[in-house]
Amino acid sequence: MNMKSLGANLSERGNLWLTVIRDAFIVLMPLTFLGLVGLLLQHLPWGVYRDAMAFLWGGDWSHHLDRVTKASHGIFGMVLASVIATLLARRLMRPSFDEPEVPSMIVAISALINFMMMVSARPLFVDGLGHGGMLPGILVGIMTAELLRFAVQWRWLRGSDGLYDADSIYHHAVRLTPAVIVMGFAFFLFVELLATLPTVPSYVLSPLVSWAQLQRVDATWVLSSLATLLNQTAWFFGIHGAQILDTYGTEIFAPFDSPYTSTLAFRPLFNHFALMGGAGATACLVIAILLKVRQGPQYKIAKWSVLPALFNINESVLYGLPLVLNGIYLVPFLCIPLLFTLMTLAATEMGLVSFLTIDIPWTTPPILSGWLLTGSWRGAALQCVEMAMGVAIYLPFVRKAEATRKEWDAEAVPFALTHIAQESEKAGRFVIGHDQTGFVARNLLADLRNEWKKTDGGLWLAYQPKHDRLGSLVGVEALVRWNHEVYGPISPIVMVALTENGSYIHQLGAWVLAQACACKARWNAMGYQELTMAVNLSPLQLEDHTLFGKLEDLLRHHGLAPSEIELEITESAVIPDSPAAKWTLRKLSELGVRLVMDDFGMGYSSLLYLRRFQVHSIKIDGSLTRDVLSNSINAEIIRSIVALGRSQKLVVVAEYVETLEQRLLLADLGCDIFQGHFHSPALPEQQCLAYFSQHQSVAVEALRA
Repeated sequence: MNMKSLGANLSERGNLWLTVIRDAFIVLMPLTFLGLVGLLLQHLPWGVYRDAMAFLWGGDWSHHLDRVTKASHGIFGMVLASVIATLLARRLMRPSFDEPEVPSMIVAISALINFMMMVSARPLFVDGLGHGGMLPGILVGIMTAELLRFAVQWRWLRGSDGLYDADSIYHHAVRLTPAVIVMGFAFFLFVELLATLPTVPSYVLSPLVSWAQLQRVDATWVLSSLATLLNQTAWFFGIHGAQILDTYGTEIFAPFDSPYTSTLAFRPLFNHFALMGGAGATACLVIAILLKVRQGPQYKIAKWSVLPALFNINESVLYGLPLVLNGIYLVPFLCIPLLFTLMTLAATEMGLVSFLTIDIPWTTPPILSGWLLTGSWRGAALQCVEMAMGVAIYLPFVRKAEATRKEWDAEAVPFALTHIAQESEKAGRFVIGHDQTGFVARNLLADLRNEWKKTDGGLWLAYQPKHDRLGSLVGVEALVRWNHEVYGPISPIVMVALTENGSYIHQLGAWVLAQACACKARWNAMGYQELTMAVNLSPLQLEDHTLFGKLEDLLRHHGLAPSEIELEITESAVIPDSPAAKWTLRKLSELGVRLVMDDFGMGYSSLLYLRRFQVHSIKIDGSLTRDVLSNSINAEIIRSIVALGRSQKLVVVAEYVETLEQRLLLADLGCDIFQGHFHSPALPEQQCLAYFSQHQSVAVEALRA
């Protein structure tokens, strides 16, 4: 391997590590926010609230909430090691045919063991299992996955391969035990070697503090800037900056109860002026996004982050956008807090503001904290000016991030939509995938879930007319349409695949059914009672025990006869052979609703379904009707389907009828009902009314010719 190739491989592996670290912090956001809520409840800056809590819980009420923080943040480093190892192993160890699959649980347990060895060997790691253990957690997680990957490649490190007929968990545990043991001892030796190295003392920055105090410029300028850059740099790599400063930077700051001094950094200035909204002055970023962006993930995360940023909690932005390891926002993330620090120091030296010797909670909102710390409106005004500048600086970077996202969407979304449509027949789990398609699918599903809750959104129904052999209009099929506000029209095939895989097909199906019944009632009031309304039904909806009751209620509410509604059961998924599905089918038949077998002729189970439930009509699969003119085999298959339908007294429907010649041949083959662009594309409700008035009970002019 040449040096260029080696460098490319190392760069690729490094990018993978950074991606996994960022993903791990995102996965741990629930743990982060559990602890942050506990901290927020401990430190809310409202006197009435604190008095009420003391009355209810006693004078030590905050100690009760401290247990929440310790139970979450207190194990952060340990859990981080397990999550990083699991995510990295999943990407590194994609098994081939003759390699063992590495269960995530075994990787996580190995990482936990290795992390505890690391902490026990280096007892000076502050808060060993918690935030102080984040850096060890990152190292342990990466090393565990890499060592385990190396170990499982050696056949002599694998257990017995003859246990395929045993329980799968037992099989994997036995096969991986030697590799885990060897990897564990290798890590043990590494940790023992590490234990011989000198530790980083907590007073490591003392010489720098002494040097700064000997310079002509006030030391607070140097030390405040140093504290800000250390904090921001640590947070950029996902390491808790405040923990680093509390461990190695205590000598930088004056004691909490001491007044402002020019010889040391002042912690209240750092907490409430440099870091407004949290590390990176993220309150400014949230405002900038809300000003510049109106849709997409940045906008959603910013809206969700407004309240946390008000109380200087920024994890939702750090890990949600994310800011961690995000090169686009690196410059403002480092520079804006530094600018705020220098501006506040300058205002202090000029006598514009002065700091009181008081201690306020770090959760005190900006503007209020400026007023309280300075005892003057000038402190609040200074914060307003700084926030305005921070917003202005963040704006061009927000535009760049949004442009980058749109470029990614332009490439990723069409590919994902095509992939989902092509693979939909295989019932792939797109929504829960971890690849690019899964990411797009989850976002689309979230947007789709919001659409059927709106009254004027991008989700609507179109109706495609159906004609009989004489050309008379006999009914319509309701077809769901979605015009996404960003990506434009989304294929119904994709919508069905998303909702089926995301377990929301019942909600989408109920929405479509309700809209179609309401539309049919409006048409009935105009004299079109004889037209039937066909609605597509996913087989998965048959498992919904409330489907029958919902349809019955809709028919009663809108005054519709059951025979006016046709339910077209598609083969997007296998029709379940369960008591619930059988009960639903029986009750629908007893109600008098017409059942249609959609896409008949190409699914392996079409004939079986004819035997399992009562069908009123069958709709020939479009792949047969489209090519009937050019493929004689298709014509023979259709002729056989028609003969089967005749023997069972079923109505045979042909869809995708595009030309007069095609329609005439399908009629000659025995089809009864025709649907397709030859007659009309799917139309919005209002356009259907004009179509009805022109075509109801009138033969198509081309046929009469």
